[in-house]
Amino acid sequence: MIESAGSWRLVRDDDHDGAWNMAVDEAILEAYESAPSPREPTLRLYGWRPAAVSLGKSQPAAGTHDAEALRAHGVDLVRRPTGGEAVLHEHERTYAVVAAGGVEPFSGGPVDAYRKVALALVSALRRLGIGARAEEPGAERNRSRGAVCFQRLGAWEIAVSGRKLIGSSQFRRRRAFLQHGSIPIRLEATRLAALTGVPVDPSRFTDLTAAAGRSVGPEEIDAALIAGFEEIFAVRLVAGALLDDEALRAAELRCWKYDSVAWTSEGAIGVRERRWGPALAR
Repeated sequence: MIESAGSWRLVRDDDHDGAWNMAVDEAILEAYESAPSPREPTLRLYGWRPAAVSLGKSQPAAGTHDAEALRAHGVDLVRRPTGGEAVLHEHERTYAVVAAGGVEPFSGGPVDAYRKVALALVSALRRLGIGARAEEPGAERNRSRGAVCFQRLGAWEIAVSGRKLIGSSQFRRRRAFLQHGSIPIRLEATRLAALTGVPVDPSRFTDLTAAAGRSVGPEEIDAALIAGFEEIFAVRLVAGALLDDEALRAAELRCWKYDSVAWTSEGAIGVRERRWGPALAR
């Protein structure tokens, strides 16, 4: 258990499209970055509709997705504000933690934040009957980088019998950070390969259904995550919603960044977006 006190904000969302999901995560991060004093952390839980392939912030778009297959299957393409490789978000629950950096419980920097969140995820999975472990630094498997996130198991990511179950990525600003991760309920290797256009080895990853040996739904997943974070961080998660300024900023970010072809294809804000949304030119 990590010594802590007080409460965190819990935002339980329905399924949304990829542009909105990424805009909300970044809008919360911006609110924490600009807050005059550190705020209590936020845990946001959400799903995706329609399905989407997300690219890492600096990942080249070429060779990471099959555009024709995405169109044919009605799957969106979006770029995350965080790093890493391509992820298919379809039958899954996603978590996002946003918190002030440099203060408890996240005073130890990026790697320590990964470690602490990993402990909470392992605790949550135990409640689902899944014996998972967090991969410690130096013991990573499949360390060579590729185009697809679930082909590689990195430090403090979550695995079951050596197969990746939860992939996470992080983005830090001077005073705050965002970490979010994909928790697949079902992840099919053939579909992942078809939509990304990348050969996929199904022996490298698993999903909740296979790991638990039964069907697991979003409500049960959320309950386990809430209990896991409360246990590890010794806090109470209090149900809340986006603040008005966060919702407004998310709408702006969606319009001028996450729906932008320049951002999605190049990972940069285009000329038009710089003119119409100067605050996004970061």
